[in-house]
Amino acid sequence: MTQLARFQKRIHSMIPLSEALGVELLSYDGHALLVRAPLEPNHNHQGTGFGGSVYSVAVISAWGLVELVLADLGLAGNVVIQVGEIEHIEPVDGDFYALCRLPGGEIPDRFRKSLARHGKGRLSLIAEVYCGEPSREPVSEPVAVFQGRFVVQGAHSRAVI
Repeated sequence: MTQLARFQKRIHSMIPLSEALGVELLSYDGHALLVRAPLEPNHNHQGTGFGGSVYSVAVISAWGLVELVLADLGLAGNVVIQVGEIEHIEPVDGDFYALCRLPGGEIPDRFRKSLARHGKGRLSLIAEVYCGEPSREPVSEPVAVFQGRFVVQGAHSRAVI
């Protein structure tokens, strides 16, 4: 089982809403996490994406990115969202996906150093939501943009099995 498949199973277990939303983790390359969800269980009374579902999928992409980055650093910790907001630009009229990238494509030095020194850190992320076929290089404009700050507490070395 791949790292992403194990992580998806863990998310569905820890956050049951993610399974109800139909969230599927598609790819992670150490710099970005791509997550998709079908419109069917996530639509509102107008047949477009329910705002809460769109927000949740965006948060899962950003929170998941932080969790995976910690794992890449050989760490585990408690990751929570501190602040988050979303701008809905266009209606979500089909299956959709969220793409969250590390700022500048790299783990910020300040975040890395704070984890090493204090066992905690903050990371601000942007997740863009798109409709259509998932891509790490979207050709259209996002239909929603999430901005959030995530806090890691109690970071410690992850036991290797």
